[in-house]
Amino acid sequence: MKATALHLFILLALSLPGQDAQADAAVDERAMKAAYLYNFALFAQWPTLPDADFQLCVLGTTPLDAELGRLQGKPVQNGLPIAMRWIMPGDSLDGCQLLYVDEHNRKTLDSLIRRLGSLPVLTITDATGFADRGIMIEMRKQGQRIVFDVNLAAARRARLDFSARLLKLASFVAHRS
Repeated sequence: MKATALHLFILLALSLPGQDAQADAAVDERAMKAAYLYNFALFAQWPTLPDADFQLCVLGTTPLDAELGRLQGKPVQNGLPIAMRWIMPGDSLDGCQLLYVDEHNRKTLDSLIRRLGSLPVLTITDATGFADRGIMIEMRKQGQRIVFDVNLAAARRARLDFSARLLKLASFVAHRS
């Protein structure tokens, strides 16, 4: 059952406009990770949403930037279009609904987590060990697949929740941190 659900999640990820739905394991890893971020935004639940754009913020520059840029304008929660925003470590996080943090920001992660506090910002990474330090979703490569772990305790502190379908697809769900 979990394998079927994972397959459906991947098909959803690949169904982004501009992606070839017939692609398989040969899909570029960066495109797959960007598609996962998009789907995480679809399967997360915020206490409130903005009236205008859904801001997907990216900390610094990352190898995923080109793929993430393709998400600009795609509809997510309540049909809100994604507005991409690249920020630097000291920039304001006001307005961010989702924040992607990569390996290059390892040194600033702890201060970033403190700054976020209980703000309802979904944090996502593909850097090993970041979920243990307070990031909510950590993607990683396992063989030819992208899998993800969920730090549910961090999400609940920020008043965010995830659909049961998303949690069932996670490789690991941490209920405490």
